[in-house]
Amino acid sequence: MKVTLADYCIRCGLCEDLYPDLFKRNYEKHCIDVLYDEIPEDKQERMRQAQADCAVAAILIKE
Repeated sequence: MKVTLADYCIRCGLCEDLYPDLFKRNYEKHCIDVLYDEIPEDKQERMRQAQADCAVAAILIKE
């Protein structure tokens, strides 16, 4: 599973607040970074939940 954030991400930080093991705010680039290039199997369900919780549906999952 690979994850990207869409260009329309508003960087509200909800994903980082709820899922700090998956996302981190990048203050230098003014964006949110996904902490994994490939999401580990044990974190895939949490990533799906993060996608569902995103305020603007900007978390894009590619299986």
